[in-house]
Amino acid sequence: MTPQLVRALRGEVLPTPPIWFMRQAGRFLPEYRRIREKASFEDLLYDSDLAAEVTLQPVRRFPKLDGAIIFSDILVILEALGCGVVIPEGGPRLTRTLDQVDPDVLLDEKVFESVQAALRKVRAALPEDKALLGFAGAPWTLLAYGLEGKGSKNWVRAKSFLHQEPAKARLWLDRLADASARLLNLHIGAGAQGVQLFDTWAGELDREDYETFALPAAHRALAQVEGAPRLYFPRGILPSSLGTLPCEGFAVSWQVPMAQARAQFPGKVLQGNLDPTALLAGEETAVRKAKAIVQVMKGAPHVFNLGHGLLPETDPAVVGAVIDAVKG
Repeated sequence: MTPQLVRALRGEVLPTPPIWFMRQAGRFLPEYRRIREKASFEDLLYDSDLAAEVTLQPVRRFPKLDGAIIFSDILVILEALGCGVVIPEGGPRLTRTLDQVDPDVLLDEKVFESVQAALRKVRAALPEDKALLGFAGAPWTLLAYGLEGKGSKNWVRAKSFLHQEPAKARLWLDRLADASARLLNLHIGAGAQGVQLFDTWAGELDREDYETFALPAAHRALAQVEGAPRLYFPRGILPSSLGTLPCEGFAVSWQVPMAQARAQFPGKVLQGNLDPTALLAGEETAVRKAKAIVQVMKGAPHVFNLGHGLLPETDPAVVGAVIDAVKG
């Protein structure tokens, strides 16, 4: 049996869209919080049994979900390049920034072994009608984190680096693109039936810089991925230049109207794009907005999702109501 989510990612138009949520394995679920009372975030990342368990939790709670996305973190690539990622409660930090690392350093693929093991365990436990998804960070987003050493409001150091050191920036973007592609292919080899490349900070660049630096790097990464449908998520933007990317579809940020996305890319699978904060407004608002998105996408290949990840304050009951509304 081919899961509905995989069919949609391949471009098939279905009577009702398959559904999953970015960050569905995480802090909004009480069962996840119970595990986190006893285990650190790093424990979950590098213990395949724990990672598999939290990946499966939302599928158990919401049987109508069409897929599970593996529990991991986009920064594992920076860890594999020797940046020393630590993830305290205040957010991830690096013990070494990328400009302190040799661009020729070998990728330590041992860092990826636990997520591959978790993928295999989840695939063995998932019903065959549920799809398993993998993911990685996009090159520009990884470069931004890698140069800042932590999260940032404006990414000044990373954005300045593009212009002050353009040759080094391109060297690192190519290096990160190859690493992202390698990780996605490892996810596919371990059982992922679709993958998403997260360009979380795409919208922080102006159009010229995005198309000069971030877009070619994303193209390089996606072109190397084989064996499963590919989604690209450029958070906050959806320029027409994305049409050059070698991928099956785009995850559409909540800032972009779904009707606009459909008109721009009639030949692509589109995923999204409910504003995560709509779920905080209560069941009536969330369901109304979700149904409107489904209506706009009728007759086109569509995967229902949010326009970014679930927020920790989200009521699971509202999530369940949205799933019921979308699945009819």
